Amino acid sequence: MSGADKPRLVERRASLRKPSRRDLDRLRASNADIEVDDDDGHHTKGGSTVWKPKTKMACTYRMGPVRKFLPHVVKKRAQEILDKAFTDLAYDHDNCREVSDKVSTDTMAFVKEQAFDRYRYVVRVVVGEKKGQTVKIVGRALWDQEKDNFLTVTHENRHLYAVCTVFALYFE
Repeated sequence: MSGADKPRLVERRASLRKPSRRDLDRLRASNADIEVDDDDGHHTKGGSTVWKPKTKMACTYRMGPVRKFLPHVVKKRAQEILDKAFTDLAYDHDNCREVSDKVSTDTMAFVKEQAFDRYRYVVRVVVGEKKGQTVKIVGRALWDQEKDNFLTVTHENRHLYAVCTVFALYFE
C-alpha cells in the first residue's frame, strides 16, 4: 500500500463511524427502532429510539403530477364562495377580516377535495373599501411554468372589492 492511499482509508473510516450516544439521544423523538453494535461486538438496542419521516410520500422518481391542477375546475366554485360571502356586505375592517378568513378556508377545503396530485396550495383573499382608487395586487414566487398554476376570482359591490387568488405549487 502506498503512502498516498493511507489518507484515503483514514477519511473513509471516519465517515463510516458508529453512531455515538449523543447521536442516539438526538434521535429519541423519532419513530423507528435503531439497533447498534457496541465496541465489544454486543448487539444492543439504542433505547426506544424511533424515526419519523417528514413526508408521507414514497420516492417514485416521478418528475410530474399524474393529475395536474386545473384552474377551470376550481374557478366556478371559488367564484360562488366569494359571491355568497361578499354580495350584500358593507365594508367593515373587522367583519371583512372574519369573512375573508372563512372564504379562504372554504376555498382551500374545496381545492383539497379535488385531490390534485402532489400540490401545495396558497389561498389569498384581499378585501378593500371602494373609494375610486386604483388597486394593484401582486404575488411573487419561484415558479415552474409546466407544473405550477394559479387562478384569480374577483367580486365587487358598491362598498368593497374582494380578490381571491389560489396558487397551486407542485411538490416533488
